[in-house]
Amino acid sequence: MIARVDWLSIPSVIYNGIAIPFCDSVKDLGVYLDRELSWTVHVKELSQKVFVAMSSLRRLQSFLPIPTKVMLAHSLFLSILDYADASFLNLTEDQLNKLERLQNLAIRFIFGLRKYDHVSEFRQKLKWLPIRRRRDMHVLSLLYCVLFHLKTPSYLKEKFTFLGEQSGLRSCRALTLCMPYHRTKFYKRSFSVRAVELWNALPLSIRRSKSLAIFKRAVKAHYIVNDF
Repeated sequence: MIARVDWLSIPSVIYNGIAIPFCDSVKDLGVYLDRELSWTVHVKELSQKVFVAMSSLRRLQSFLPIPTKVMLAHSLFLSILDYADASFLNLTEDQLNKLERLQNLAIRFIFGLRKYDHVSEFRQKLKWLPIRRRRDMHVLSLLYCVLFHLKTPSYLKEKFTFLGEQSGLRSCRALTLCMPYHRTKFYKRSFSVRAVELWNALPLSIRRSKSLAIFKRAVKAHYIVNDF
C-alpha cells in the first residue's frame, strides 16, 4: 500500500517558508525508517554494527573465557538486535533470517564454532531464545507495561481492552484481550494485533504475573520449554 504512494503528487511540507524535501530514509531514536516502511535500511545498519563489533573482538576469541564472551555478546551483539525490536514487527522472513544469522554469529563467537557448524545445541546451553521468540518476548513485556503500569499514556492503554471488562464476565477475570478488527496483512503485523495474539496464547498463570520481572521470567521459561 505504501509502495504505491505517488510521492511527487504529495504537497511539500513548508516550515518558515522553506520546503522540507522528502527523504528516502530518516533516523529517529536509533531506528531507521524508509519511505516504504520496509526496514531494509534498518536491518542493513544492524548488520553493519554487529559485524563491526565482531571484527573488533575476533582476534581475542581464543583468549577469553566463555563467561566473558557471553557478557560481551550480551552487551555488544544482543543489545543491538534487541533495541526497539518491538517497533518493527512487519519484517519479512528473509529479514528475520538475517537477524537470526547475526545472533548465530554471537553464538559462534562464544563457543569458537566454525561458519557452518550448527548452533541450536549451543543456543540451548545459553538459554537464548531464537530471534523470533526473543522479539515476541519483548513485545509481550511492552504490552504488560501498557496494560498494568500506572503511568501508561492513555492513548496506548485505550488500544487494549479485556473481554468482558465492561460487563464483568468471566473472560475479563481470565485476562483475555479483545482482538482488534483488522483486514490487511500490514495491520495484522502491527503491535496492536500481534501483541494481543501473543498475549492470548499465554497460559493464564503467566498472564496473572504480579510484576514485570516475574512475567518476563515466566514467558522466557514458557518459550524455552515449548520451542526447545
